[in-house]
Amino acid sequence: MMKITPVVFLLLGIALASPAQHKPRVVKAKRTPVAQHEETNTKLYQQMLPATAKVMFFDSVVVDKHNFMAYLPVSKEIGTLSVNANADMANQMGSYQNEFGDRRILAQGDSAASRLYTQTLVGDQWSKKSVIADFDANTYTHQNYPFLASDGITLYFSASGPESLGKRDIFMSSFDSDKAQWYKPQNCGLPFNSPANDYLLVIDDLDSLGWLVSDRYQPEGKVCIYSFVPTASRQSFDSDGLSDAQLKHYADIRSIKDTWKFGNRKKALARRDALVQRIKAKQQSAVGMAFVVDDNTVITSPSQFRNPQSRQLYKQVVELKAMIAQTEAQLDAARIAYHNGNRGVADNIRRMEQQLPQQLRDLHATELKIRQLELNH
Repeated sequence: MMKITPVVFLLLGIALASPAQHKPRVVKAKRTPVAQHEETNTKLYQQMLPATAKVMFFDSVVVDKHNFMAYLPVSKEIGTLSVNANADMANQMGSYQNEFGDRRILAQGDSAASRLYTQTLVGDQWSKKSVIADFDANTYTHQNYPFLASDGITLYFSASGPESLGKRDIFMSSFDSDKAQWYKPQNCGLPFNSPANDYLLVIDDLDSLGWLVSDRYQPEGKVCIYSFVPTASRQSFDSDGLSDAQLKHYADIRSIKDTWKFGNRKKALARRDALVQRIKAKQQSAVGMAFVVDDNTVITSPSQFRNPQSRQLYKQVVELKAMIAQTEAQLDAARIAYHNGNRGVADNIRRMEQQLPQQLRDLHATELKIRQLELNH
């Protein structure tokens, strides 16, 4: 029989006792900054949900992200919106100039950081740009796409940061003229903001129209322009008795059709269409009309056409010229973006390069038809 020495007993004792004496430690996984941010966003969304604004979105259109400004029917009566030329989408900086042409609010910077600045016209010279220091650059990062309401003191702009739902959110601030400072910006809440990028909010008080630009539910390179009817004061769903699921449906803009019951869509569409026609008429008036029939006849007013059909066809000429100008501008912007390294616009470039020659052929054929009608009348 084998003898067990005291040393062996000692080793066996250590081996048997180890599990009881050294329990394995349970290490909790640390939350990543992304996970913490998503958790914060979820809490912020839940806090905003009860205050979701009741808004009628009467129309929407999906357009290319890099030149969405071209699709906004904004009248110069409420100011001018523009972006810096020769910049890709990541470095695109928006600006607003009021209807009097003597005040600017503009974003400056790049994809890493940007701030809002103001300028005023003194005589015939613009003042030095002054940063809006009241907007904390750490809380409201990537400030961009400003729009100043018709009251001259309410500013909407886009930013990202700890006070946004996800990526970019729309914020609002008012200017205190007595103290010469801006109030702390407030998140515009739901449904104007989302976990996606919400770029621009425009309110046209003259025509009672509004536009929201967002890339929610959109593929890369696209944004949706939502047309809505602004209200004098924020309307809520407090008295509607909605469940959280029903409220989220409106907060997330899951269906614009479901919001049509909140207003008169037909009248909103009519106001929008009238605005578009008014803008076109002003553009045409600024350019002037000079339609050459032959060496001896130049039409300078639609009323000068002798054939009624010519007048109808000339409306098509105006529309085709506007389409061609828009396509050329979009094509130039896309080519610049491609040159700056944005290869995602290649398909758009090819599509527009096919569209443009056809639009020019349609224009030439329509003008030729008008000349034939006038010469044979």
